Amino acid sequence: MIKITNLNFQNQTIESIEVNGETVDNLEIKLTKTKFNIVIVKDKKVIQKEIKKKDVPEKAVDVVIEEVEDIKEKIIEKVTLAKVKDLLKEHIPKKNTLVSYGRTIQQVFEYFKVQTIHELLEQDIIDYIEEKYESISTIKSKLCAMYKVYKLLNLTSELFKSKIDYYVNKQTLHQDKHRELNKKTTAEGSAIIEYFEKKETELETVQDNWTQQSQLYCILKIYLTYGVLRPSELLECSITEKDCEGENYINILTKQIVIHHHKNDRKGKKVIDINDELVECLRKGLGRYLVTNQSDKLYQSSSAFTKMFKKEFNDYTPYDLRRAISSRCIEQNNVNEIKKLEHNQGHSLQVILDNYNVYSKAT
Repeated sequence: MIKITNLNFQNQTIESIEVNGETVDNLEIKLTKTKFNIVIVKDKKVIQKEIKKKDVPEKAVDVVIEEVEDIKEKIIEKVTLAKVKDLLKEHIPKKNTLVSYGRTIQQVFEYFKVQTIHELLEQDIIDYIEEKYESISTIKSKLCAMYKVYKLLNLTSELFKSKIDYYVNKQTLHQDKHRELNKKTTAEGSAIIEYFEKKETELETVQDNWTQQSQLYCILKIYLTYGVLRPSELLECSITEKDCEGENYINILTKQIVIHHHKNDRKGKKVIDINDELVECLRKGLGRYLVTNQSDKLYQSSSAFTKMFKKEFNDYTPYDLRRAISSRCIEQNNVNEIKKLEHNQGHSLQVILDNYNVYSKAT
């Protein structure tokens, strides 16, 4: 039994709380416009109670909560930010997703100044995210991060799910409405491809040791010959003479790029056959990684790699080239090339048409 003395919604105060006749001092109170969320720490356990304002109409009252059906009571482990991040590491193998979700949950903890996730309420988090961000895509991504955390902790998450569905539909309608209006000319797409073809030729003349310039040459050769793989698929891609189960690697003996970790890896690994010219260039990096920073270290994230890429290549990102190559394939109606891009870039034809066919307006 929980007894709450002098509960006052108007002043947002509680005089005292007793659990089974004992006074409790270690507690947290979270107030919204419609309810009190009370978190009581007792005997290394956390008791969470939710009291709706509509059920307490007076300004200040004493409330006694017993075992009744309309009151939810759960005994739960105290889950801190550190524990949430550890849980995400256990269940999210993709590095970029892990970094993004970890950043989101940290932002939420810091904004609400809480110590445990059970002090947070779904609607408050949703309000915070919607007020802080304008981009539909960003809001959806942040909500997905919180939804994942709540599901892993077996917490109620219906509000997150319904909001995510709402923004998925909103994003689809927004993209459909503006897709044709934002089409660019085929000449612009061709200019991007020609720029990178020229840079590839320039980099080919500086092939000595496994320098960053050699790495970029190989990456451009992959992009221009086989399609623009996502940066996350190449960041921890090793160059080897053997198969490495469960890793992303390039085997120069079998002449294959093998990607185990990719956006659609639930469908299995992605294998791309490569030509002798690329193999000979990659041989310089045998036993090393395909791409490293100037300190010969792995990039910590796709954004760090993209920042370097933009600096090297006239502020273009890999996705600028991805869109240009995809658009040219569609414009030329090259069925074989489209099938190759579907496999190598990991997108269906419909997704390519919806999101990457941006250079299709007549000059």
